[in-house]
Amino acid sequence: MTFRLLPLLLSLSLLLIGLTGCGGAEAEPDGAAVSSITITPVGNQMEFEQTEFTVTAGSEITLTFNNTATSPAMEHNVLFLTDNEEATINRVGQAAMGAASNAYVPEDDAVLAATDLAKPGETVTLTFTAPSEPGEYAYICTFPGHYAMMQGTMRVTE
Repeated sequence: MTFRLLPLLLSLSLLLIGLTGCGGAEAEPDGAAVSSITITPVGNQMEFEQTEFTVTAGSEITLTFNNTATSPAMEHNVLFLTDNEEATINRVGQAAMGAASNAYVPEDDAVLAATDLAKPGETVTLTFTAPSEPGEYAYICTFPGHYAMMQGTMRVTE
């Protein structure tokens, strides 16, 4: 029985190794890693479908936010913060309500990068550089009232 399982386990291992090379980072001609991430909301709920992802420290990130919501009230953005502290998330989320003229992106040193607002059915793209320090970094939607539920974590590794 063990000898029959060995080829199956070997095949599954090779499949997993092959799949790992299919996503995430691609080598650029200059040797820099580029990570491509797509985030969507959960229908018409104030929730991200993808609540965490991992990137390499200092790598260039291309984020695509595809707003698959259908309700006109479900405009969203994705705003990355310089840490994952609840106090920072709350401060930035609350300040966003007063930043309507800036697409609900407040002036705050904790804002690392932000997409444009995406209306239902729209897709927006953002390219930014991941922090050079490994750690966990929050991302939130700052459309009024959404940040309390629309949160995720970008894990940065060496």
